[in-house]
This record gives sequence, C-alpha cells and structure tokens, in this order.
Amino acid sequence: MEAAYDVMAPVHETFARDRALEALRKDTPIQWDADNEWWLVTRHADVRAVSRQPELFSSEPKGPWHVFEHRFSMQAMDGRAHLRHRNVVSRAFTPRMVSMLSQRATLYADEAIDALEGRRSADFVTDLAVPVPMRIIADMLGVADGDLGRFREWSDAMVLMGGGHADPDLFKRAAPMVGELHQYIGEKVQERREQAQDDILSRIIAAADEGLLADAPDGMKVIDRLHPDEVKDMALFLLVAGNETTRNGISQGMLALFQHPEERARLAADPSLWETAADEILRWTTPVRAMRRVAMQDTVLAGQPIREGESVVMVYASANRDEEVFEDPHQFRVDRTPNEHLALGFGPHYCLGANLAKMEIRAALGRILERLPNLRLADGCEPVFTPSALIDGIETMPVQW
Repeated sequence: MEAAYDVMAPVHETFARDRALEALRKDTPIQWDADNEWWLVTRHADVRAVSRQPELFSSEPKGPWHVFEHRFSMQAMDGRAHLRHRNVVSRAFTPRMVSMLSQRATLYADEAIDALEGRRSADFVTDLAVPVPMRIIADMLGVADGDLGRFREWSDAMVLMGGGHADPDLFKRAAPMVGELHQYIGEKVQERREQAQDDILSRIIAAADEGLLADAPDGMKVIDRLHPDEVKDMALFLLVAGNETTRNGISQGMLALFQHPEERARLAADPSLWETAADEILRWTTPVRAMRRVAMQDTVLAGQPIREGESVVMVYASANRDEEVFEDPHQFRVDRTPNEHLALGFGPHYCLGANLAKMEIRAALGRILERLPNLRLADGCEPVFTPSALIDGIETMPVQW
C-alpha cells in the first residue's frame, strides 16, 4: 500500500496509525492493498454504505481475510440464512434475561475485586477484565465455574485461529484447543436439549427446535428448524462475540482512562456519565478493528470502481475517527454525544448483544473506579497487546494500587 504506515497496526501505535488513516480518508478513502488483495474502506459514510447492502457486499467467506472458508456463524451469512439465525438468537435475548445478566455483571465485578483483598498489584486483564464477560457468557452457555479456566484458553484459541496471525506455531498449538471447544459445546447443547435450564443456550435450542415458518420450493409453507450443528456453531460464535470483544473493551477502556486522567476524574465524580462513556470507550478502542465483505457484482463505491469478487475491508478503527462525523475525533471525551460509532457494526449485522456489551463495560469499569480509585499501571510496566489483525486487545496489563 502507498500509505507511509501500516494502517492495520495495533492500537498501541495509535498516533502513527491514526495519522495514516487520516491521510487515507482525505486523499484515498478507498485504497487498493496489493499485498493483501483487498480494498481498504476508511470513511464512516462508505463503511455504512457497505454495511447496509449485503446483497451487493456479501459477508460470506470468499477469498482473502477469512481463515476458515465456511459460514461459521451468522456474521458470515447473508439473506435468509442470516435472518433465520438472527431471529433465533434475538428470541433468546429477552428483556428478563438481559436484566438478570445485568445484575450478575455487577456481582461478578465485585467478586473479582473482592478476590484481590490483601493484594496491591494484579494483572488487569486476567484478574479484572476477564471475569465479568467470561462468567456472563459462561452463564449463557451453561458452563460450570470449574471449567472457566479452560473456557478462556479455548476462547483465546478461537480468536487466534480467526484473527489473521501469521505464526504457524501458534496456529498449531491453537488448533487442538479449538477442537476441544467444539466437543465441549456440542456436549452442552445435547445436555440442554435433554434437560433445559434457565439460560440463553436453552432458549436458543427451544427457538431453533420451534423453527420458523418458511416458503418451500413447491409454494407450500414449512417449518424451518436449525440443525444441531448450526446451534453448536451459534453457541461458539456467541462465545467469541460476547466474551473476547467485551473483555478487550474493558481492558482498552481502562487503559484509555489511565491515559486520560481528567476524563477518569469526571467519571468518578459523576457516575451518570457512564451512559455516554461506554459508547465513547467503544468508539475510542474499537475492539473489532475491521470486517471484510466481498463484492457480488461490479459496482462503484464513492467513485471507486470495484469488480465482482474483490474484497473490501471496512476499517472501523478509521471510521470511528472520521472528522466528517465526530467533532475533535482524536479526543477521548466520556460525555461525547451524539456518538454514531461503528464499533458494534451497522445495518443487518449490527451486534445483537450491543446493549449487553455496553452494560458489562459500565458494570466492570464503574465498580473498579469506585472500589479501586488509586488503580494505576504498575511501575515500569506496559501492556502487552494481542497479536491479531482483527482484534485490538490486551493480553496482559500489570496494575497496582
């Protein structure tokens, strides 16, 4: 690419990356990356345009970017296939269930902090960021507390396998863990099918078995039910979508508050600002850096011809700094409103768990700021970031108080 800096560089190189993206938005907002053979889409308006037209820009894996060339989840589906999966999951996320999970998020945040009693240091990611989303998704999928350690290792392996990392040794180590996770989730699905519980996995299975009324080729109406393997894949997708991204939002959000103490002080003085702060943390950190689509026919996007079969990569990290949309986009402001960020997607694939993710960020960081007001980066230490082209995450972040 012609940019003087790799625009897919990690979040800890924010200044250089943001300036490179800013130059692209101004001069070449849709740029061909010859090394990877895809178009980089960097402006907010163009990312929205791609997102809202799945019939023209398909989510289904075809070519570069997706490691696995199959429709693993509804994120990699369009049209009727996407709707049937999305409708099943949406029926499981009832207001009662989300309310129950909200209460648990606060409880889990407090229990994570309680576990640090008597200590003066910790790893923020493992000890404070992981527990809330990990235990919430475990509750949703019926995972026992005793399995949480393995569950995190499996989840990390899923992200590594699908995150664009080039190290073959890491892939080799991750592959068996992904296989173990598939088997574990399959067993949980079978358990819930035999004996339902008050969790989202049981609700998903019930909705999948109930099915949806659909048109048959002969014009008749039939009940379209999901196959058990589809339910298992859906549960695996919820694990990554509902755990990894929220954990990274919490970790990167805390780092942002370390780096902007004046905004941290505002939140501590006025907790009502959390209503806008969660969205600003998502805009600022953009845990999912980009998503890929494939052109289904020759088209033109913002004046740039794109041929059928070519990939376009929507760079959310750029769209969320677009000067045409956000006032002072390079400033972190917890009271930012309006805040039309794209960290949770847009259009038909907008994140079903958006409210849940924002709630978990508020619960975890809100309780941490209240109960550990002197929390800071450990002396002489820096965060270690996730080696991924897809996820802006933090592996470890030593803290003290």
